[in-house]
Amino acid sequence: MANDRLGLEGVFLEEELPLLIRRRGMADWHDGVVRILDRRALPHEERYVDCASVEEVARCIEDMVIQGAFSLSVAAGYGLALAAEPGVGNDDQGWAALQQGSDRLLKTRPTGLALHRMLKACLGAARTAIEQAESPRDSILATVDRAAAALARQGYQTGRTACELLADGATVLTHCFPDRSYAYMLVEARRVGKTINVIASETRPYLQGARLTSLCALQTGFDVKVITDGTGGSLMRRGQVDAFVTAADRVCMDGTVCNKVGTYQYALAAHANGLPYFVLRQSGPDVESADESAVEVEFRDGEEVVTIGGERTAPAGVGGLYPAFDCTPPELVTRIITDRGAFRAEEIAAYVDAEPFVRDAVV
Repeated sequence: MANDRLGLEGVFLEEELPLLIRRRGMADWHDGVVRILDRRALPHEERYVDCASVEEVARCIEDMVIQGAFSLSVAAGYGLALAAEPGVGNDDQGWAALQQGSDRLLKTRPTGLALHRMLKACLGAARTAIEQAESPRDSILATVDRAAAALARQGYQTGRTACELLADGATVLTHCFPDRSYAYMLVEARRVGKTINVIASETRPYLQGARLTSLCALQTGFDVKVITDGTGGSLMRRGQVDAFVTAADRVCMDGTVCNKVGTYQYALAAHANGLPYFVLRQSGPDVESADESAVEVEFRDGEEVVTIGGERTAPAGVGGLYPAFDCTPPELVTRIITDRGAFRAEEIAAYVDAEPFVRDAVV
């Protein structure tokens, strides 16, 4: 039986899953602190950071200790629980502390949708607890636990659908770390005896593809190759790629896909070479984002672009420009794969009325 905290009872044992989609590979509540796997240390070291305050969790998110839309939403939810100290919170001052904590966490990654949804749900649960003279912290923790279990079920269903769309022996190009749905796609392929070959773009400056995407494929038992960020288009043209697959930090109601910067240029290359671009977005579109104009693209410190591993690569006095995300128009997207099925990008709004796969989903 699977670990029930994963929400996948009877499907997988947790130790059968790649590290990054196990509970300890995301974030967890541990004896009054938020314990987060430090993804910056992977693949060479498995180490953890214990956070005892909202500010410490916020800095972990900003400093890329944890990344991936859904994983960091879990970290943020547990982080908000730190603002609700035991025995405190059932008054105006306690509620103000929760709101301040939420505001701080929201500022960490303005582009991602899952974090916003998680914090909204946690604040709602805390408010109800306060009104009923119950513990806001316990209510927040229960909300995050339910959300994390629902995310696992959604991710597995999305990954299973993606696996069905790929031919046995397909070579898949990825960009950045496509999060849990990608990992479940690989796990499901292994379960049904299908082979998937992975090509991972290194994804500068934090090298999520080289460090995380490749690790997931390796731990699932599939062949994986890492390429420089400028190589994907030429491989597509040479016929060495069968599909381009990414996650999405946000999908707009018109089918626009917001994801790690660089996604747009790969989508253009896939379109030019007649290859499908599949987007893994397990919880569907953001009903409050009609189109790209509603998306705030996060700009990170340009110094991150001119350094690698703490060593400067550009001359002193040269700055960097680092928008962390870009937006890909729907005409370049073949299918948006969700827990409710695979949709044409232009028809993703139909997700809202589709039969829910997970009825207790939060983010």
